[in-house]
Amino acid sequence: MGTRGRILVVACAAVAGLALMSSETIHAALTGEAAIKARQGAMKSNSKDMKVIQAFVKDGKGTAADVAKSATAIAATSEKIPSLFPKGSGRGDFPDKTTRALPEIWKDMAGFEKAAATTVAEAKKLATVAKAGDKDAIAKQVATLSKNGCGACHKTYRGERVK
Repeated sequence: MGTRGRILVVACAAVAGLALMSSETIHAALTGEAAIKARQGAMKSNSKDMKVIQAFVKDGKGTAADVAKSATAIAATSEKIPSLFPKGSGRGDFPDKTTRALPEIWKDMAGFEKAAATTVAEAKKLATVAKAGDKDAIAKQVATLSKNGCGACHKTYRGERVK
């Protein structure tokens, strides 16, 4: 096996090892700015999926299947949220411009985890409702997800944007 082959084998083994890591190990591995960047990426992903959902509800763009797919993605991403907030990666540890994560997260980690779990549950409900295709039911569940899931967490645990 040549050098390129050995490099490929090592790279594949490293990727497989990362895939097998538990969320606790990943949580421990993420610190400081790496954690901030990872969670900002997750939140941007959720925002992108919410735009697909809102386009269907508000403008009739896309399909109920698109809503189901985006809601499923939001649920999957939101399951990882607590692991993306290791202690020492919020405001007070970093400038307000760098992160919007408030110290309340670590003062009330149980409440924060519950808020993330609510987002997961409401997004999963939306995916189920969307599969039935009833636009009014979808709109109602989107409102519930926005208020009780994303919105409730952001209201308590996310600070204002600082320019």
